Amino acid sequence: MMRPVVLSSWVVLALACGGAPTPPAEIPPVDQAPEATSEVVEQAPAPEREDLGVLELIEMRSGSPMVTLRVAFDAGSAEDPDGREGLTRLTAEAMVEAGAGDRSYAQLTEALYPMAGEIHAATDRDQTVFVGRVHRDHLDAFYALFRDVLARPRFDERDVERLLARARTALTMGLRGNDDEELGKQVLQAMLYEGHPYGHPELGTERGLGAIGPDDLRAQAARVFCSGRVTVGLAGGYPEGFAARVRGDLGAMRRDGCVGRIRLPAVELDGMRIWLVDKPDARSVAVSLGVPIDVTRDHEDYAALTLAAAYLGQHRTFAGRLMQKMRGDRGLNYGDYAYAEHFVQEGWSRFPRPNISRRQQYFSAWVRPVQPENAHFAIRMVVRELRQFVRDGISTEDFERIRTFVDRYYALYLQTESRRLGFAIDDRYYDSPQPWLEGLREAWRRLTPEQVNAAVRRHLDLSKLQIAIVAADAQALADRLASEVESPLRHRGAPSEAILAEDREIARYRIGIGRDRMRVLPVAEIFAQ
Repeated sequence: MMRPVVLSSWVVLALACGGAPTPPAEIPPVDQAPEATSEVVEQAPAPEREDLGVLELIEMRSGSPMVTLRVAFDAGSAEDPDGREGLTRLTAEAMVEAGAGDRSYAQLTEALYPMAGEIHAATDRDQTVFVGRVHRDHLDAFYALFRDVLARPRFDERDVERLLARARTALTMGLRGNDDEELGKQVLQAMLYEGHPYGHPELGTERGLGAIGPDDLRAQAARVFCSGRVTVGLAGGYPEGFAARVRGDLGAMRRDGCVGRIRLPAVELDGMRIWLVDKPDARSVAVSLGVPIDVTRDHEDYAALTLAAAYLGQHRTFAGRLMQKMRGDRGLNYGDYAYAEHFVQEGWSRFPRPNISRRQQYFSAWVRPVQPENAHFAIRMVVRELRQFVRDGISTEDFERIRTFVDRYYALYLQTESRRLGFAIDDRYYDSPQPWLEGLREAWRRLTPEQVNAAVRRHLDLSKLQIAIVAADAQALADRLASEVESPLRHRGAPSEAILAEDREIARYRIGIGRDRMRVLPVAEIFAQ
């Protein structure tokens, strides 16, 4: 089970019921952002940057008694300065949890409590979103606090130190110590984006977190959490005139210190590789595989690749081929899934979190941890399945089955106003001509099996497949993988002869990655620098 402290930077300020509302206070003017210090801003060489945009506002007004605000900035961990990895995420957390306006963090929490208000922030590689939610009866008082969080953060030193300590713990004891699944996915991204702004996790690195101080946070907020990089979404029962008020307030936020997004370099990979994280106390083996793709939601092949990923393995469902064959037929593990874009599970649901949009994407498969004695077999099996899929494609029967499934299943992604608002913001991010789900459904109806198979062959270059593994005795596993020694699977039950016959083929299947293309990395060194 994934631990929220590791998988995201969501931080809940307050969620409670009862009590009298805090009376609304007059909102002071937006402070001018402080000048960024040369220690943070100056980089050699300075990255190329895009032009600034203009504030965009999305409205979904309804009769709901709740009001949701989603404020998404085109700024994520890709904006972390070299040597300050983790700065963007920490800045967002500190805006929520290190005081705002005239209030300390404790006073801010106290003010939110009686109105059952909620404010939290989440950072990915290219986006950071601040989410606020409150009953409409408390909207004026709540908005005064929410606006202070965005426009007047205090970055109180004691709170910043607390958040830094928490981030270091999340990295060393959470990600590296307790969450092998997430560690494997982050290492996969480090492989896909080695030397690239996406190459380190949002949490940062030990070196980066050790170098960050309150002045760095102030400078980063001035640079990236500003009016030239923001899209604002409103949903629920807010009154007339509220949207214009929000637009005016946030449109004036930190105009002078704002800089455009960095331009991303191309992803360069030279052949297949395996990185194995040697974690002596690991009781199972986690495996993540992926290839970079040049397909995002605004690409004509996005719908085809989304359908292909669902056929291989929709997150936490049994509809996919990998899930059916690896868990259903063989009981290898809890789950096996595939993704046509970066995926972060929202909370404890099975659905993706909105506002994790990226300018560059990757196609991946996730093999949830398997027993060490079955690891070699499982790795062979998933590589074999991917190669067979690229070669043979999807059949007409499977195409019709999975198309019917996703057309109905994806509607569940939009169950709440907050999620619908989040995906509408993502539509603006990709300049989509129509809503995401509506566009997908239309594209799926027009697709043919041949078109899906052609798109898969165009974009899934498995000669560049990257494999990240977290295991105990990783050196021995690397040697076995390189030797191509037979790896038979022992079943607990009595499988059919057809499954046993396929097992014999899998056990001898050649992955074809030499030992010189494998790296064994001590877990303590992962994201240290």
